[in-house]
Amino acid sequence: MLHIYHKSVIPAAFEGMLDAKQLLQADDNTFFVFDCYQDDANAALSFIDKWKERKWLKRSIPQAYKIVVFSEFTAGQLRKYYPKIASNISIQFPRIEEIFHPIDDDAKDAVRYRETNGDAYFIYRGPIHPAAELKNLLKGFSIFKKKMGSNMKLVLCGSVSSKSEAFLAELDTYKYKEDVMIKTDFNQTEESELIAAAYALVHPCRWERFGFSPLKAMKTGVAVLTVENSSMSEFTSMAGMYFNEKDPSDIGEKMMRIYKDEQMRMDMIGTGLSKGL
Repeated sequence: MLHIYHKSVIPAAFEGMLDAKQLLQADDNTFFVFDCYQDDANAALSFIDKWKERKWLKRSIPQAYKIVVFSEFTAGQLRKYYPKIASNISIQFPRIEEIFHPIDDDAKDAVRYRETNGDAYFIYRGPIHPAAELKNLLKGFSIFKKKMGSNMKLVLCGSVSSKSEAFLAELDTYKYKEDVMIKTDFNQTEESELIAAAYALVHPCRWERFGFSPLKAMKTGVAVLTVENSSMSEFTSMAGMYFNEKDPSDIGEKMMRIYKDEQMRMDMIGTGLSKGL
């Protein structure tokens, strides 16, 4: 039996779990742990949900034959918070479906004209959720826009829920709201095209349960800006540029850096593609 979540229904925001559930192949009593989000003080979970998830892990993990995680970062967190199961942990690199692949320049132009009237864009691909630090991403994008004077757009591509409401309300009064597009209705082919046509992916979420878009970006030939000291930076390695997701000025500075240095961006793309995901 494959164990990945303590409830019978996985929340739509936990895109990483939903995607991986279709791809994971496991022996009996394999227990997949995506991250330790429930142990983060700032997790957008109620006190009761945090307590229930920790309790479920502590009760269930010792019964598992094998504990599988997707990164050494998560393995280290498990060893810290659940030391009794340290010897049972193994790492399995996440799989990305073949539908994610590079597209040619004409196809990129078609996507840009369809989505942003032809303008280049940064993309965030993940749920519109507090865990993604999207408020800080907007502040970083403001810094980028103010200093660069660029017509670059920001596409936020992901699901919305009740947890999205506060962010969407703030976006309505955002200075550069005309340069921000929210994309919530798409299929997997459209998702792949949106990522592949982006100037760069900016992923300020460190938690694996919310998706693996940095890996999708690398596979489609797109540079990645993501969170330092996280599973995401571990996945991207030299193919990524890292920032402190709590620091808008750092996010903005990295967006400016990749915008100004085309050779660096191309080197990052090449490194990502060379991983052969």
